[in-house]
Amino acid sequence: MAIREKLDSKLAPIRSFFMGKRFMILIFILACVVTVFSLETYGLIVFAGIICIILILCEDLMATTLPFLLLAMTLIKCYDSYSTFIGYVWLAFPVIGSLLFHFIFYRTKIQVGKCVWAILAASIATTLGGVGFLPLENYMSLVGFYYIFGCGFGMLLVYVLLSTYLKASDDYSLSDKLTQIMITVGLFGVFMIVSYYIKNIETVIDTQSIIFMQWRNNLSTFFMFSIPFAFYKATKHSYYALLGFLFYGCILLTGSRGGLVFGGIEMFICIALIFSIDKRHRVPYLAIIISISLVLLIYFQNFYSFFGQTFDRLIMGLRGNDKEVRLGLFARAFYDFKSNPIFGTGLTYFGNRDVFHSAKFALCWYHCEPLQIIASFGIVGVIGYVYQGITRLYILFKRTTVFNIAVAVSYLGVEMMSLVNPGVFCPVPYLFLVTMFIVIVEKCNEKGENETIEIFRRKHRKVKENETKKVPSGN
Repeated sequence: MAIREKLDSKLAPIRSFFMGKRFMILIFILACVVTVFSLETYGLIVFAGIICIILILCEDLMATTLPFLLLAMTLIKCYDSYSTFIGYVWLAFPVIGSLLFHFIFYRTKIQVGKCVWAILAASIATTLGGVGFLPLENYMSLVGFYYIFGCGFGMLLVYVLLSTYLKASDDYSLSDKLTQIMITVGLFGVFMIVSYYIKNIETVIDTQSIIFMQWRNNLSTFFMFSIPFAFYKATKHSYYALLGFLFYGCILLTGSRGGLVFGGIEMFICIALIFSIDKRHRVPYLAIIISISLVLLIYFQNFYSFFGQTFDRLIMGLRGNDKEVRLGLFARAFYDFKSNPIFGTGLTYFGNRDVFHSAKFALCWYHCEPLQIIASFGIVGVIGYVYQGITRLYILFKRTTVFNIAVAVSYLGVEMMSLVNPGVFCPVPYLFLVTMFIVIVEKCNEKGENETIEIFRRKHRKVKENETKKVPSGN
């Protein structure tokens, strides 16, 4: 015990650095360098090394969150690169070793929240998916293990470990830290978009329109995770609302149809909620919205001309264009459900590759979460995942704090994107991030860390009244 106390004392400045803003800025700059010079493979090694160092030196797992998310964002540009990154599989050994060291050296009593049984139910449904239908080798393949274990019992393990090792610290607020991290994630997304457009500026000038990017849906998903946190931060500093509009503007620049529609819905929800909850800042919010609206009205023709191809693709998809792969997959989902209604066809069923030929080490997704559940896991899956969804909502709305509402809207955002993309069936980073959100909300609820909406309104009403009383009346 004495050794541990001495070590804690010596490592305190290092741990403070890893949890501080200077480290966040440095890691942000590193990610920018990686993405500008397309150094994703080197970035993987460097970021993995940084994460290993943090795991060994820091007791607080939150310190690893931003490096992990920035690494994940740099890698979304590497589509169909399995053959490249399989050569770096050796990185798993130091990472796993560092994780084991962390969980052993900083061991503590196992803790779980109320979501554990719901995740267990979803894990069982995921693992049983395809029973009686799929051959055994589909389960035993590397891709099968990654997705079945990652979306199933692996995520249950992640939930237990996060519940145990994420602490509601007295040194900082968990909710504020997560907000800071997610806003930084959004800002890095902005940098990725801006740098990509600058690199392709000649094409932009020639075409006078947005440019194609394979990673548009992935980046849009990250933005939709981040937008509600920008508006949550705006309840303390109103100018942060500008970031919410900036993040959505960058979604439009990606050309993602899902981002256009569901990001727009998310923005509408955020604006409606912030006007309802934060009455103190209604004037600056209104000024921002009016200013943006006026600019859009004045330059509407230019705006539509520049972003028109996304709208055109959206309309063509809704009309049932024969090139719209998703519609073919949606129809197949119901057919596959009939093939094995109890347990479904399983996550590793590749019988639909004639409709959608997925990249190597990727599943043949249905690109729609509800249909993925119905087709891949059958009736058992529907029961397990509905139970999980209801439990998540209960946790998010158990205490109606402003923070919990922000997390709930962020979660809604990724769920909406999952209606047209694999989304939450990607264990890393999306499902991991959702699991982490739930754990943090449970911790904050337990500690009573954040104000309820009613207390928030009452407190700011008193502040406004005091400010009014301080203003001297004219003679």
